[in-house]
Amino acid sequence: MTLRHAMHQASNEDYEITASVSGQDELSEAFSDLETMVRNIKRKDAEMYEARIKEKELVNRQQEMEFKMLASQINPHFLYNTLETIRMKAFTAGDREAAGAIKMLGKSLRYVLDNTGTVVTTLEKELEHVENYLAIQKLRFGEKFNSFFEVEEDVEAEKLSIIPLILQPIVENALLHGLEEVESGGEIRIHLYIREEFFFMDVEDNGCGMKEEALEELRRNIDVKDFGRSKSIGLYNINQRLNLHYGGSRNMRIYSEEGKGTTVRLTFFLKDLTAADGHYPAGYGTGRADTEPALPVSESWN
Repeated sequence: MTLRHAMHQASNEDYEITASVSGQDELSEAFSDLETMVRNIKRKDAEMYEARIKEKELVNRQQEMEFKMLASQINPHFLYNTLETIRMKAFTAGDREAAGAIKMLGKSLRYVLDNTGTVVTTLEKELEHVENYLAIQKLRFGEKFNSFFEVEEDVEAEKLSIIPLILQPIVENALLHGLEEVESGGEIRIHLYIREEFFFMDVEDNGCGMKEEALEELRRNIDVKDFGRSKSIGLYNINQRLNLHYGGSRNMRIYSEEGKGTTVRLTFFLKDLTAADGHYPAGYGTGRADTEPALPVSESWN
């Protein structure tokens, strides 16, 4: 009767079974199996509830981001059109340098607008945006720094896809923070290369670098969500975007040595970058970028 009552409870989705049957016979074993089944059902129900909560949170975040994106598009379009008007006036007045600077700024703004809300762009377009950004900063900083691009021969930038607007903020961080104390002779190097089944993007500066304690704090900051801080927000956002799109939690690594400089390395599973048609690639969400191959000493940060 106790077993039958407990089974009736479970059939009506009432899993708070308090009775018990002890002994070594078949009824006791059946009741034990029932208790195990009920525990498993309760655990799965809890997991499904938690998954629904997370899904709801994700939908809310997406809706919030879409609202902010729509609200922020009005002024940038107005700004872009105004810049174009000013550029034409400068060009007509014979000030070609100012016209050229405004054209570069407008081009940079257009890239940001065109890629707001898009899934992927080509690596070639992302590099063009970074080159344009550095050209603008060169007008501002003059001899403070020079930039160098090293794209190895087997990297076909026009065929590889990547989520947009991830490389420029890293370059900006290297310029404004890595080279903050440099007055002249600064260098920013962007190195793109393939090793085995992985694709790498290194952004390296020859600035002041960081002490081990500061480096560890920065590494924590790019992984841990903290709206109360004002530093490392850009790198945190990029790291989160990489993790959401490509899976894993080690897509971005930061290496630094005091007095020598800093390198930010982005690591991708090459197969995840081979669909430049706006669709998620075959390796989406696998997290395989967690397993980076050992690089030669000349290409590692020691």
